[in-house]
Amino acid sequence: MTFRRERWLLLLDLDGTMWDHLDVSALRPPFRRVGQGVIVDLSGVRVTLYSYMVRLALWARARGALVASLSWNVPYNALEALRAFRIDGVFDYHLIEPHPWKGRVLARFLRMLWRERRLRIPPEKIVYFDDRDIHLDDIRDSVGPVKYVRSHVDCKGFEDCSRLVESLIN
Repeated sequence: MTFRRERWLLLLDLDGTMWDHLDVSALRPPFRRVGQGVIVDLSGVRVTLYSYMVRLALWARARGALVASLSWNVPYNALEALRAFRIDGVFDYHLIEPHPWKGRVLARFLRMLWRERRLRIPPEKIVYFDDRDIHLDDIRDSVGPVKYVRSHVDCKGFEDCSRLVESLIN
């Protein structure tokens, strides 16, 4: 008999959660890496990566999570920023659409996981990091009682956040 670890989902907003800029859609690609965890756009606007969030995503994947970005952005800009930071591969999926209906995007994604992979992830096994809770009602109305973590407020740093996430999924 083989042990199959239960799958869970870590959702990470991008603006204000993965990096310090609050609207990467307003920036002008191409982005250029100017230092460890720092990129600039064509106009010289700096964006700094929160490296502990990358570490958290890698930690979650090692513990059986699917990791997805869930962002209200222009997909091209967000994906270009992720590539410039060299972290696009940290995510299993990118759920990036230029509208505020994150709940609908997530519901569609969960249906796709079931249809294509026969993988069902219940809402209580979904941990959602965002710097704002403005999408939470839509998400909970669309998929159920996901676990919400306010980025850089409810936990700070890798150890603090990984302990919190572990307590939420167990």
